[in-house]
Amino acid sequence: MKTLINKIALNGAMLALTILTPFFTPLLAGGPTLKTFRIPTANSQPRDITLGSDGNMWFTESEFNVSQIGRIDSRGNITEFAVPTQNSQPSDIVAGADGALWFTEPSGFPFGIGRITTDGTFTEYGLDLNTCSPCSLTPTGIAATPDGNIWFTESNRNAIGKLEPATGAFTFYDLPTLGSGPSGITLGPDGALWFTEFQANQIGRIDTAGNITEFGTAIGPDNITTGPDGNLWFTEPFNNKIGRITLAGVITEFALSFPAQPRDIVAGPDGNLWFTQYGADQLASITPEGVVTVIQKVRGGPWGIGQGAGNTIWLTVFDGNKIARFSVGP
Repeated sequence: MKTLINKIALNGAMLALTILTPFFTPLLAGGPTLKTFRIPTANSQPRDITLGSDGNMWFTESEFNVSQIGRIDSRGNITEFAVPTQNSQPSDIVAGADGALWFTEPSGFPFGIGRITTDGTFTEYGLDLNTCSPCSLTPTGIAATPDGNIWFTESNRNAIGKLEPATGAFTFYDLPTLGSGPSGITLGPDGALWFTEFQANQIGRIDTAGNITEFGTAIGPDNITTGPDGNLWFTEPFNNKIGRITLAGVITEFALSFPAQPRDIVAGPDGNLWFTQYGADQLASITPEGVVTVIQKVRGGPWGIGQGAGNTIWLTVFDGNKIARFSVGP
C-alpha cells in the first residue's frame, strides 16, 4: 500500500530560510572550519542526515509534533517539508538508487517507510491492512541497494525488512536471536546488508537472498557504516567505544574517553571514519588502524553525521536544533 502527496511542506507551502549569520569557529587559518545553521522550526530534534542526489544534505526532524524532512544546501539555506502522516517521527534517512531520499517512520501507522524526491514529492509505504497481521511497522535504520530495493531494521518483529518499491511488497526475515533489537543497517562492500543488534550485543549480516549470519560480541552496537578499508564500523554509545568488524566476522573495539557516547559514524573524505560524540559534545575521527582524534567541540548534542560534497562533514545537533558543517580542509 502506498500513497502519493505532492510537495507537502509547512501549511501546504515550502518554507525556505537562509540563515544569514551562522556561528563560525575557525580551527586554523585557511584550514578546517565549523559552521552551524539554526533550523527554522524550534525543537525539531534533528536526527540523521545524508547526501542527496541533488548535492544537498537531507535530514530528519524527529520530534513527535514536528515530523519533517529538512534540506540544507551548501550555503546553509534550509527548506523543511512536513511528512504527510503527522506525528510519524522520521528517524533514519538514505539516498536511494532512484535519486530520491528514503526514510523510516517508526510512528507513522499505517505507513512505516517514506520517500521524498528532491523537489519535495512524498510517497509513503505501509502494509496491506486487509491482509497484514500485525499491521504496524516500527522501522529504525534504513539502507538502499543498487537494484532499487529498500532494507530496514524492524524492532517489533525482530526482523530485517525489505520493501520493493515497484510493487509496494514487503518481505520480513526473522532474526535467529530473539529480542535482538535490530537498529542500524548499511550496505556492505560485499553487496550484503550489515546491521546492528543493540539488545543482543551482536552484528548481523543478511544477503539479498535473505540468508542471515550473526557475529558477536559487540556491546550495544547502534549505527553502522562501511569503511574505506573494506570493513564495517559501528558505534557503541553506552560502552563508549567504536567497533570494527571484518567481512569474516572478526570484531575489534576501540575505547573512547568517557563520556563520549558515540552516536553515528560515516566514512570521511580523508580515508578515516568520522563520528559524533553526543555525551562529550564533540566531533571525532578514527583511522582504519584505530587511532582516535577529537576534532572539534560541537555544543548542543551532535547526533547524526554524513559526508557531503567536497571535503565536508555534516552533523545534526539534536539538542541545539542546528545543522553543522565541518570543512575538513581548504
